[in-house]
Amino acid sequence: MMKTKNSFLPIPSGRSVMLILLLSASTTIAKSQKISPDQQVTDTIQKPLVTLLKKLQVSGTIRMRYISSFQNNIDANGLEHSGNSAGASYSSNAFTIPQARIVVAGNITDKLDVYFRANFGDFAASPQNNVLEYAYATYHINPYLNIRAGLFKPEFGKEDDISTDYLQSFDYTNQYVAFGDNGWTNYQIGVSIMGNAKALGLPVSYAVGIFNGNGRNGFTDNDNGKQFPARVQVELPFGCTIGLSGGIGKDKGSSISAWGADLDYEKKINQRLELSVVTEYKEGSNQSLFFSDAVPGRSVSNYQLRGVYILPHIQYNINTKKITGLEASFKYEYLDLNFRLNGNAYQQYVPMLGINFAEEYAIRLQVGMLIDQYKSNIKNTAAYNSTRFITQLQVRF
Repeated sequence: MMKTKNSFLPIPSGRSVMLILLLSASTTIAKSQKISPDQQVTDTIQKPLVTLLKKLQVSGTIRMRYISSFQNNIDANGLEHSGNSAGASYSSNAFTIPQARIVVAGNITDKLDVYFRANFGDFAASPQNNVLEYAYATYHINPYLNIRAGLFKPEFGKEDDISTDYLQSFDYTNQYVAFGDNGWTNYQIGVSIMGNAKALGLPVSYAVGIFNGNGRNGFTDNDNGKQFPARVQVELPFGCTIGLSGGIGKDKGSSISAWGADLDYEKKINQRLELSVVTEYKEGSNQSLFFSDAVPGRSVSNYQLRGVYILPHIQYNINTKKITGLEASFKYEYLDLNFRLNGNAYQQYVPMLGINFAEEYAIRLQVGMLIDQYKSNIKNTAAYNSTRFITQLQVRF
């Protein structure tokens, strides 16, 4: 007779089975009671990661904008369209989202912090070059000496030190954009040393760096030339701050330079009323225009840009449950992208009114106008006189 597969095992009695089940259940209950929530993460790799994530802070900004041109031949971006071919279309008014930003920042150690910011509103342009705005680490040796490396702003002028969320007009100046195109301001890749000190009893801050000088293009350099910007800022009595910026460098073998000066005045008139005035002048090489022109016999010294602006701003603090303040500003700007060779200088006037619904511009509504006046109108370009209405809503979280 053939034996079954498990016929050689003894068959336990009913009491034995019951005893085994009771022992198993009691062991399981005992183990579950000993495990606390803090003990559930036991992996040695996970623990440091969880600790690091707790140190990071996440924030963001969304800015929604509506622009409408007063002239039918000017589109929402200020481009003139008198010579449009048949069937070509454009819009003289548009809703846009210039900023949809996410920020991740925190202290890795008591000496090292990191900062990351991406603007998803730039997906409308070139994502690989524009979405990432900040990605840097700062090592704090002491208050007098700090080292920063990565993608950040060199602090070449007053506007490099002001976040978009706290601008007192609708956007950065055209001067700031032009010097950013030439590697001195705006987002650049490099390394910088900076710090704070006191001289003659006055607070002084400084920054000196070395950068690729070609912005975020490809996140690398396109030649062996580098740019060396530097800045010093002194806080004077009576609410005044003066800043001096200067830099030298090389771009594709050509020597370049730039310099600037700025003055910032702030005064709290009373408990509710605050006044501030910012003015800045910059002058320097316009190598981006020089390389695009590529005219034989000319050097980069023939291509120089300069600009100046003044921005008074007044804020009335209400501090009610629904409205925290009212504000008004008026920005005047003069810019010549090539004042040595038939530059087409232009002036811009930007009156703005604003309502703040939360502290620190967390919810901010602004309305105003953009008035551009050029020395010479050029058809089918943005170098054309125009007037546009603008309104924008900012939400920070």
